[in-house]
Amino acid sequence: MNNRRKFCWVALLAAVILLPGSDAGAEERLSNAQIVRNFNIVAFGNEYTLKRYEFVRKWRKPIIARIDGNPPAYFEDFVRDHLRDLAKITGHPARLAYSERMRREKRLQKGLSGKSFNMFLLFYPMDKLTTVLRGQVGNLMDPSLVRLKAGQSTCEAQFFKKGNEIKSAVVLFPAYDKRETLRACVVEELTQVMGLANDSNAVSPSIFNDSSQFFELTAHDRLLLRILYDKRMPIGMPRSDAMVLAHQILFEIRP
Repeated sequence: MNNRRKFCWVALLAAVILLPGSDAGAEERLSNAQIVRNFNIVAFGNEYTLKRYEFVRKWRKPIIARIDGNPPAYFEDFVRDHLRDLAKITGHPARLAYSERMRREKRLQKGLSGKSFNMFLLFYPMDKLTTVLRGQVGNLMDPSLVRLKAGQSTCEAQFFKKGNEIKSAVVLFPAYDKRETLRACVVEELTQVMGLANDSNAVSPSIFNDSSQFFELTAHDRLLLRILYDKRMPIGMPRSDAMVLAHQILFEIRP
């Protein structure tokens, strides 16, 4: 779950993405069978271990996120907006409930405690990020730190499960000051910890393809989220059954 793309040409790509019909046309050319194949790759694969997961993994409880660190104000806006977008697409509640900015401006909901949160967005310089992360999860995300320090990824995320239920997630942002980089990181990582965790160059048009030109959710990505969070697809459903159901869901959406 990382974003290895380089953003020096983001402005050009953003212009391409915004061309009328650029994403919609690409999505429309995909058959339902191709979209189900991509769902299989993204929801049940692992780019690092090459492991295949045999059961549906997703959240049951509402996502309540917090930002730790001192990011620019627009970062908080990115997070809030994208969580709102994810909730709208999936029907699964997700919201930002804490940041230092919210605390200073006295916008925190009453009754919050340390146990209220299940998604943690850490925005720190690399040395501080390492210290804070190891204080929270020990060495469980050391491979992510290695990739970040080596410049192999721009941001990293990992979710933690009980059985096949996603119980919490941690997302790492090494205090970048480039607005475009932070926006792309927020979109990709927060989407992937919904349960679509795998990146693959075989999946397109998609943010789950590290060599692609997309830095916002494509129509294709939104379909994958809708499939995963369809109420007929429970946590722990066998992959084979999920593939059959995915075909049925897509046929209803785009016969």
